[in-house]
Amino acid sequence: MTSLPENTIEQLIQIEAGIHYFASPPPGYLPFITVRRESPVILSAPHGAMTFRSNHIEMWHEEDEYTAGMALLLSQLCGTSVIATTWRTEDSDPNEHNEERSAYKRELRSLAAETNARWVIDLHGAGEDNPRLFEKQKVELGTGGRDEYLPADVSRTLITILNKYLGKDVAYRNGMPGFRAEGANRIASFAYRELKVHSVRIEMKPSVRVPLRRTESSAYQKRTKYGGPYSASTRNVLAMMQALGGFIEFLKTYTPAN
Repeated sequence: MTSLPENTIEQLIQIEAGIHYFASPPPGYLPFITVRRESPVILSAPHGAMTFRSNHIEMWHEEDEYTAGMALLLSQLCGTSVIATTWRTEDSDPNEHNEERSAYKRELRSLAAETNARWVIDLHGAGEDNPRLFEKQKVELGTGGRDEYLPADVSRTLITILNKYLGKDVAYRNGMPGFRAEGANRIASFAYRELKVHSVRIEMKPSVRVPLRRTESSAYQKRTKYGGPYSASTRNVLAMMQALGGFIEFLKTYTPAN
């Protein structure tokens, strides 16, 4: 993918309209969709719809708007495999619970083995006013406590690509520790430690991923500064999509330096 189609935003909105944030899947169906393609890259969106987290902080994890839509559309445009939550997950949260409990994780293992994948890009949402992120930061990268999930040159390339399309220091932490996706049951950690593939968790603020908030979304119902009706700049969303597409294309042809 060297450039995005002219109707990228329209396609993204249309795909996201088919994500069932709060509805359970029909009997006999899983709450996620999987598409297998011959590609070294797998895109993942475990929070595309609501998931049952049930921990000391929250009972349900609300949907990360447009992460499933972005994963599914980029998979089409870049020819990658993809797994994305598209219906409410009643019994688990793929990014919280272990493989035994999570059908999503078991499917991800199968997908990685069948396609000989070497990379997992795990897409998530971040709040626009998230206190963990530097004020001007739009993207957070989870690459492990010692940045071990990605080779150093790949991490540098990812940041270079993000800066190119979204502006300098878009993923800069201002010297503050970020969310490194270290927990044993995080998808990025699971992919690296259990599936033995390189991985990265990419968290995106609404200002680079939500072109048109759906009225039935969790965020639309909130009476907060960034709740209610919302539309990010088309330019920002396209830039985020272009950056992700550029990184995917880089990974597809990446050869480690000797």
